[in-house]
Amino acid sequence: MNSFDPLHAGNLSVRLARDESEITASQKLRFRIFCGEMGGKASPEIQAQRRDFDEFDDYCDHLLVIDNEKTGEEAVVGTYRLLRRSVMKKLGRFYTESEFDVSAVKNLEGEILELGRSCVDAAYRNRAVMTLLWRGIGAYITLHDIKLMFGCASFTGADPDQHALALSYLYYNHLAPEAVRLTALPDLYVKMDRLPPEEVNMKAALNAMPALIKGYLRLGGYIGDGAVLDPAYNTTDVGIIVMTESVTGKYAERYTPE
Repeated sequence: MNSFDPLHAGNLSVRLARDESEITASQKLRFRIFCGEMGGKASPEIQAQRRDFDEFDDYCDHLLVIDNEKTGEEAVVGTYRLLRRSVMKKLGRFYTESEFDVSAVKNLEGEILELGRSCVDAAYRNRAVMTLLWRGIGAYITLHDIKLMFGCASFTGADPDQHALALSYLYYNHLAPEAVRLTALPDLYVKMDRLPPEEVNMKAALNAMPALIKGYLRLGGYIGDGAVLDPAYNTTDVGIIVMTESVTGKYAERYTPE
């Protein structure tokens, strides 16, 4: 069994994509947000098809938020891409390895999960939808006995100085232990401690931070060492690590089915 029963909240449901058409709908949602809203410069092929895709999609499970009051592609209003180590072996690498050294987490025993390509339609960006997504992830990690989750999370804009306050706060307060620390690849490494500690105001830094990264922090998540600039997608990326055992209570209470 590689799936779980849909979870519901009002007119919304969260579940895994069931066929190629639903994966395509999630890719078109990703394109609208990453290339439309965020100003990403995708390849001509991606631009022509107006969907964000790569070779990893065929190996991933695609978590979807569905608006049951809509039909067709418009019904997919949120998505997360999930890649387990046991499945990744068929491809040979994680997406995150294009930006970060992930050997520390790969050295851990047990199943690990890469999270990526998270996005939600602008009209649905609220706490209820994010909670539903995390309930889905909670069900998924329970189903597959996931020990650790990791991936890239992004700030919009490929200028690290634009995010100096938030990056500095993350570095000083949430740097991962060495045993599970992702590190930006040497030729891509951008320092995060761009301001001295005394100039970092926590409240202002959190206000300047993307909601998704704040969500990871609330789950006890850590940040890797070094940011990576992605001009093609107009982002500044950081590595994220979440030990599922450290948030078992939160998952059981808030994110997994009864």
